[in-house]
Amino acid sequence: MKRRDIVIGLLVLVLLGGVLYWRQRNRVSEEMKVPETLSSIEEQIEDKFNLQIPEDVDKAEMKAVEGKSGTAIATRKFENGKFTHEVLADLPEAEAGAYYEGWLVKGEEGKEGHSLISTGRLSLAKGGWMLSFVSTKDYSDHEKVIVSFEKKADKTIEEPILEGTF
Repeated sequence: MKRRDIVIGLLVLVLLGGVLYWRQRNRVSEEMKVPETLSSIEEQIEDKFNLQIPEDVDKAEMKAVEGKSGTAIATRKFENGKFTHEVLADLPEAEAGAYYEGWLVKGEEGKEGHSLISTGRLSLAKGGWMLSFVSTKDYSDHEKVIVSFEKKADKTIEEPILEGTF
Protein backbone atom coordinates (compact mmCIF):
# COMPACT_ATOMS: atom_id res chain seq x y z
CA MET A 1 0.00 0.00 0.00
CA LYS A 2 2.87 2.38 0.64
CA ARG A 3 4.16 1.98 -2.91
CA ARG A 4 0.73 2.71 -4.36
CA ASP A 5 0.38 5.90 -2.24
CA ILE A 6 3.81 7.08 -3.39
CA VAL A 7 2.94 6.56 -7.07
CA ILE A 8 -0.42 8.38 -6.69
CA GLY A 9 1.32 11.24 -4.83
CA LEU A 10 3.92 11.57 -7.62
CA LEU A 11 1.19 11.60 -10.30
CA VAL A 12 -0.69 14.35 -8.42
CA LEU A 13 2.53 16.41 -8.12
CA VAL A 14 3.34 15.99 -11.84
CA LEU A 15 -0.23 16.96 -12.77
CA LEU A 16 -0.13 19.99 -10.47
CA GLY A 17 3.26 21.02 -11.90
CA GLY A 18 1.89 20.73 -15.45
CA VAL A 19 -1.11 22.94 -14.64
CA LEU A 20 1.13 25.59 -13.04
CA TYR A 21 3.54 25.52 -16.01
CA TRP A 22 0.65 25.89 -18.50
CA ARG A 23 -0.85 28.84 -16.56
CA GLN A 24 2.52 30.59 -16.38
CA ARG A 25 3.10 30.26 -20.16
CA ASN A 26 -0.35 31.71 -20.94
CA ARG A 27 0.19 34.62 -18.57
CA VAL A 28 3.49 35.55 -20.28
CA SER A 29 1.87 35.57 -23.75
CA GLU A 30 -0.96 37.80 -22.47
CA GLU A 31 1.55 40.25 -20.96
CA MET A 32 3.38 40.53 -24.28
CA LYS A 33 0.29 41.94 -26.05
CA VAL A 34 0.59 45.73 -25.75
CA PRO A 35 -2.47 47.77 -26.71
CA GLU A 36 -1.96 50.68 -29.10
CA THR A 37 -1.75 53.79 -26.95
CA LEU A 38 -0.93 57.43 -27.48
CA SER A 39 2.71 56.75 -26.72
CA SER A 40 2.94 53.94 -29.29
CA ILE A 41 1.24 56.08 -31.98
CA GLU A 42 3.55 58.92 -30.99
CA GLU A 43 6.57 56.61 -31.29
CA GLN A 44 5.41 55.40 -34.72
CA ILE A 45 5.05 58.99 -35.97
CA GLU A 46 8.41 59.99 -34.46
CA ASP A 47 10.07 57.03 -36.19
CA LYS A 48 8.38 57.78 -39.53
CA PHE A 49 9.43 61.45 -39.48
CA ASN A 50 12.74 60.81 -37.72
CA LEU A 51 12.14 63.52 -35.11
CA GLN A 52 11.26 63.94 -31.44
CA ILE A 53 7.91 65.50 -30.40
CA PRO A 54 8.52 67.92 -27.49
CA GLU A 55 7.10 66.98 -24.08
CA ASP A 56 5.98 70.53 -23.19
CA VAL A 57 3.14 70.71 -25.76
CA ASP A 58 -0.51 69.62 -25.68
CA LYS A 59 -0.89 66.46 -27.79
CA ALA A 60 -3.86 64.86 -29.49
CA GLU A 61 -3.95 61.45 -31.10
CA MET A 62 -5.81 61.68 -34.39
CA LYS A 63 -7.68 58.61 -35.55
CA ALA A 64 -9.21 57.82 -38.92
CA VAL A 65 -12.93 58.42 -39.27
CA GLU A 66 -15.02 55.42 -40.26
CA GLY A 67 -14.08 54.06 -43.67
CA LYS A 68 -10.83 56.06 -43.88
CA SER A 69 -7.23 55.23 -42.99
CA GLY A 70 -4.33 57.03 -41.37
CA THR A 71 -2.98 58.20 -38.03
CA ALA A 72 -1.52 61.44 -36.77
CA ILE A 73 -0.32 63.38 -33.77
CA ALA A 74 -1.38 67.01 -33.39
CA THR A 75 0.35 69.42 -31.02
CA ARG A 76 -0.38 72.92 -29.81
CA LYS A 77 1.19 75.45 -27.50
CA PHE A 78 0.60 79.09 -26.59
CA GLU A 79 3.64 80.79 -25.12
CA ASN A 80 4.96 84.36 -25.12
CA GLY A 81 2.07 85.61 -27.28
CA LYS A 82 2.62 82.96 -29.96
CA PHE A 83 0.27 80.05 -30.72
CA THR A 84 1.84 77.10 -32.56
CA HIS A 85 -0.01 74.09 -33.90
CA GLU A 86 1.52 71.19 -35.79
CA VAL A 87 0.23 67.97 -37.33
CA LEU A 88 2.38 64.99 -38.29
CA ALA A 89 0.29 62.49 -40.27
CA ASP A 90 0.72 59.10 -41.87
CA LEU A 91 -1.76 59.30 -44.76
CA PRO A 92 -2.00 57.89 -48.28
CA GLU A 93 -0.89 60.12 -51.12
CA ALA A 94 -3.58 62.59 -52.23
CA GLU A 95 -4.92 62.26 -55.76
CA ALA A 96 -4.03 64.88 -58.36
CA GLY A 97 -5.77 68.20 -57.75
CA ALA A 98 -6.74 67.30 -54.17
CA TYR A 99 -5.03 68.04 -50.86
CA TYR A 100 -5.21 67.53 -47.09
CA GLU A 101 -6.30 70.50 -44.95
CA GLY A 102 -5.93 71.04 -41.19
CA TRP A 103 -8.68 72.52 -39.00
CA LEU A 104 -9.16 73.64 -35.40
CA VAL A 105 -12.75 73.49 -34.16
CA LYS A 106 -14.40 75.12 -31.15
CA GLY A 107 -17.85 74.01 -30.00
CA GLU A 108 -20.57 72.26 -31.96
CA GLU A 109 -21.60 73.22 -35.48
CA GLY A 110 -24.75 75.30 -35.51
CA LYS A 111 -24.39 76.29 -31.85
CA GLU A 112 -23.40 79.68 -30.45
CA GLY A 113 -19.65 80.07 -30.05
CA HIS A 114 -18.83 77.59 -32.81
CA SER A 115 -15.61 78.45 -34.62
CA LEU A 116 -13.84 76.72 -37.50
CA ILE A 117 -10.26 77.77 -38.26
CA SER A 118 -8.34 76.48 -41.28
CA THR A 119 -4.73 75.91 -40.26
CA GLY A 120 -3.59 75.32 -43.84
CA ARG A 121 -2.66 72.57 -46.24
CA LEU A 122 -0.55 69.63 -45.17
CA SER A 123 2.61 69.20 -47.21
CA LEU A 124 4.38 65.99 -48.12
CA ALA A 125 7.74 65.88 -46.31
CA LYS A 126 10.02 63.34 -44.62
CA GLY A 127 7.89 60.40 -45.77
CA GLY A 128 4.60 61.73 -44.34
CA TRP A 129 2.33 64.74 -44.20
CA MET A 130 3.15 67.82 -42.10
CA LEU A 131 1.41 71.02 -41.11
CA SER A 132 2.80 73.95 -39.15
CA PHE A 133 0.51 76.82 -38.11
CA VAL A 134 1.59 79.92 -36.18
CA SER A 135 -0.58 82.79 -34.94
CA THR A 136 -0.47 85.63 -32.44
CA LYS A 137 -4.06 84.72 -31.47
CA ASP A 138 -4.50 82.00 -28.84
CA TYR A 139 -6.62 79.14 -30.24
CA SER A 140 -6.19 76.92 -27.16
CA ASP A 141 -9.98 76.93 -26.66
CA HIS A 142 -10.37 75.04 -29.96
CA GLU A 143 -10.38 71.51 -28.55
CA LYS A 144 -11.03 69.49 -31.71
CA VAL A 145 -8.53 68.99 -34.54
CA ILE A 146 -9.45 67.62 -37.97
CA VAL A 147 -7.58 66.71 -41.15
CA SER A 148 -9.83 66.69 -44.21
CA PHE A 149 -9.51 65.69 -47.84
CA GLU A 150 -10.28 68.69 -50.04
CA LYS A 151 -10.81 69.28 -53.74
CA LYS A 152 -11.92 72.91 -53.64
CA ALA A 153 -10.84 75.84 -51.48
CA ASP A 154 -14.10 77.01 -49.91
CA LYS A 155 -13.19 77.16 -46.19
CA THR A 156 -15.51 74.31 -45.21
CA ILE A 157 -14.64 70.77 -44.24
CA GLU A 158 -15.33 68.71 -47.35
CA GLU A 159 -14.39 65.15 -46.30
CA PRO A 160 -12.99 64.51 -42.78
CA ILE A 161 -10.19 61.90 -42.72
CA LEU A 162 -8.69 62.18 -39.22
CA GLU A 163 -10.13 63.57 -35.98
CA GLY A 164 -8.79 64.09 -32.48
CA THR A 165 -9.33 66.10 -29.31
CA PHE A 166 -6.84 67.92 -27.09
